[in-house]
Amino acid sequence: MEVRKRKPRAVLSCNDCRRRKLKCDRGLPCNRCVGGGYAERCGYNFVEGEEGGESVAKRARTVEDMEQRDTETVGARNNFGSSQVLGALLRHGEAVGAREGERVARLERHLAELQEVVRRLADRPEDTNVGRTRDEDHGGADTTAGGGNGQENLVASVGLFKGKGVRTFYYGPTSPITIVAHFSDLRPFMKRVFVGSTLQKLRQDTKAQEDRWRAKQIANRVLTMPSLRSLLPDRETVDKVVKTYFDTFETTYRILHGPIFWKAYANYWYGTSEADSAMDAIILAILACTLCTSTHETTRYNSNGSSFRSKAVIWLKACEAWLKGQSNKRRTLASLQVRLLRLLALSTTCLKTKEYYQEVQAHMGFMISSGMHRDPGMLGNRCSIFEAEMRRRLWATSMELEMQASIDKGTSSILSSLQHDCAAPRNINDLDIHSDIKYLPESHNDQIFTDTSYLHHSVRSLPHRAELLTTADSLHSLPPFTETMQAEQDIQNDLDSIPKWDDARASMTSTLLDLQLRQFLVIIHTHRALSAEARTRKKSEYHYAIVTLLEACEALIERHTRMIEANNFALCCLRFDYLRAAFLICHVAYYASPSSDTFTTRIAKPAFEATKMSALRLLEERSMRPGRGNHHFWYLSAAISLVETQYRPEDIQMLEGEASERVCALLYRMLALQDEDEVGQPAEVILGDSGGRTVMMNTPVSFIEPHPGPPVDDSAFNMAEAGLEAGLEAFAGPDVNAWTLNDFWFMDEFEGGLGQSF
Repeated sequence: MEVRKRKPRAVLSCNDCRRRKLKCDRGLPCNRCVGGGYAERCGYNFVEGEEGGESVAKRARTVEDMEQRDTETVGARNNFGSSQVLGALLRHGEAVGAREGERVARLERHLAELQEVVRRLADRPEDTNVGRTRDEDHGGADTTAGGGNGQENLVASVGLFKGKGVRTFYYGPTSPITIVAHFSDLRPFMKRVFVGSTLQKLRQDTKAQEDRWRAKQIANRVLTMPSLRSLLPDRETVDKVVKTYFDTFETTYRILHGPIFWKAYANYWYGTSEADSAMDAIILAILACTLCTSTHETTRYNSNGSSFRSKAVIWLKACEAWLKGQSNKRRTLASLQVRLLRLLALSTTCLKTKEYYQEVQAHMGFMISSGMHRDPGMLGNRCSIFEAEMRRRLWATSMELEMQASIDKGTSSILSSLQHDCAAPRNINDLDIHSDIKYLPESHNDQIFTDTSYLHHSVRSLPHRAELLTTADSLHSLPPFTETMQAEQDIQNDLDSIPKWDDARASMTSTLLDLQLRQFLVIIHTHRALSAEARTRKKSEYHYAIVTLLEACEALIERHTRMIEANNFALCCLRFDYLRAAFLICHVAYYASPSSDTFTTRIAKPAFEATKMSALRLLEERSMRPGRGNHHFWYLSAAISLVETQYRPEDIQMLEGEASERVCALLYRMLALQDEDEVGQPAEVILGDSGGRTVMMNTPVSFIEPHPGPPVDDSAFNMAEAGLEAGLEAFAGPDVNAWTLNDFWFMDEFEGGLGQSF
C-alpha cells in the first residue's frame, strides 16, 4: 500500500521558537527573542532538505522581485545597515506561510518602520555611535583600530534610562544599576523566576489587604505639633542614639563641634530654652539620620517601612519645617548643620531616593551662593577663627557628599568645573579650638589621629577623584589603557598614603578613606571588564582589568562586612559601592564560561563564592533597617542564582526557586514584625501652638494629645498613633515592571522609533 505523502507545512516560527517548540508571533525579532535578550539571533532561515522547501522557494520569487524594486530606496540608507535589516525582513517573508497579500503588506509596513528608524539615526550626532552592534552595546564599549596604529579607542557608555517619555530617570556609567543593563540574560531570567513564583503569589495574596487598608488612609495629612521638643522620645533613647551618631558619622563627616554640643546637651534637659530652639532642631536631625543605623532596640514594620524609618521621617519633616522658618539673611551655624544632617537622614532612611541627587546638588548650590567654596581667610575680621574653621569643615563634608552622590547617579561632579580655594580643615581635635580662640593651632602630624583626620586626608585626593569621575562618565571616548594604568597607580599611591592609626575611634575613618579610593579602582576598569572584547579577545589588558576589578570588588565587600560585624551600619546605609562590586563580580563570573575562558573562570568563581553571601547580607541590612529598597536585594539575588546556573546546570530549577525564596524570606520577616496602623503618614509637619492638633486637607480635624514641656516617655507619644499608613506596599516591593526591569532601556537602542525596553 502506497504511503501517503504528508502535506508540507509552512515555516511559521523563528528558528529559536521552532527549536523550543514555542508559539511565535512571527515578528523580526519576535517578542520571545526580545524578551529573552537574544533578539540578534532571531531569524527564519530555511533548513535544506526540509519538506515543503520547493513551495517556499517558489514563494520567495515574489519577495526577490520586491527586493529588486526597492534596491534604489534602500541603497540611499546603506550606511546605517538598513539593507541588512531589510534582507532579514525579506527572509522572514520567505518563511511565512500566510497569503501573498498579507505578506507583502507586512513587508511594506516593516520597510516603512525601518525608513523611519534610519531617518532618526541619521539625525543623531556622530559621537553617539549608533552604528555599534547589539553585542557591543551590551558590552558598553566599541574597540576599533584608531589611526591605523593598533591603539584601542574605547567608546563611552551612553548610560541607562528608566521610564518613558518625560517621566525618565537617568543613570550614568558609574551608577551601580547600570551594570544590570549589561546582563543580557538577567531580565528574562527574572521574569521567568518571578512569574508563578511564591514571590508573585505573596504579592497577589496581600493585594486585597492593601486595598482595604488604603481606603483608610487620609490623603495630604498635615501634622501640627506645638514644638520640636514634643516630638522627642525619652531621654534614654536620645542618649543612646546621639552617642551612636558621634561614634559613627561624626568620626568622618564633621558637622558639629563636640565640646560645644555636649555642653549645650547637658543643659538642654534641665534648662528652660525657648521653643523650637536650634538645639531642638539639631537633636531631632541627629536622631533622624542615626535611628535606622542604631542597634539600641529591634525595629518593627508598617507600610512605610520600619518603625525606625517612620519616626525618622516625621523628625526629618519637622526639621524641614524649622528650616523654612529660618531667615537666610540672618543665617546661623545651626541652620547649616541641620541642612547637612538632613542629607544624611535622606540617605539612611531611603526617603526620596530618586530625588537624593537633586537634593545634594541643591545643597551645593546653597553653599556656593553663600561663598563657602572660598577660603574664609579673605573675610578678615568679619569671620572669627572658630567660624572660619567650621566653614572649612562644612564645605569639605558637602564636597564629599556631592562626590558620592554623583558617583551613584553616574554624572560628573560639580567640583570638576568649580573653581574653589577653601583650604582643607586642619588636623586638630575639637578641644583645640573654641568660639573665642584668637589663633588657629597648627595641624598635627598625619600619623596622629584627630577628630578631623578624615576630612584633612580626604580633601587631598578630591581633585583627582573628581577628574577620574568626569572621565568615567564622559559621553566621548574613554582613555587608552596606558592612561588607565597611570590612574590606577595614582589611586594606589593615595591608598598607600592612608595612615595606620592605632586609635580605636579610627576604624570607620580608615575604612571610609579606603572605600572611596578603592571604588575608583573598580570604576576605571569597569568599562573594559564589561566590554564584549573582554570575553572574545585574549588580550592582556582585558585580563588585567578583570583581575584588578575582581580584587578591588572583593576588598570592598570585605571591608563593609567588617563594619557591620562591628555593629556599625552607617556606611552600609550611606553607600552603594558594595552593590556595584557584587554586580560586577556576578557579571564577570557569569560570562567567564569554563569552556572558552579558563583563565577568567579560575579567578572569577572563587571571588563569586567568597562574596555572594556577604553581599546578600549587606543588602539585607540595607533593606531591613529602613524597611525599603528590597528590590535591590531581589536584583542581586536573581543575579547570583543566574551565575550559579552556569556552574550547576543540573540544579537550574532549584536555583531559580532560591532566587525568589531569598526575597520571600526577607519579606516574611518584615510581615512577622508588622504593626497595623489606622491612618496615613503625614505629608508635612507644621510647628505651632495648636494644642497638638492634626489638620487634614479637605477633611475634618482630628486631635492628638498635646505634649507640652520637657520630653516625655516614648510610650506617651507613640509614633504609630501620630499616623502611619498601613498596608503591605513596602513589603511586596515595587510593581511588576520594577521587579522584571521592564522600564529600563538604553538611550541608543530603538524600537518603533522610541527606546527599547531592556
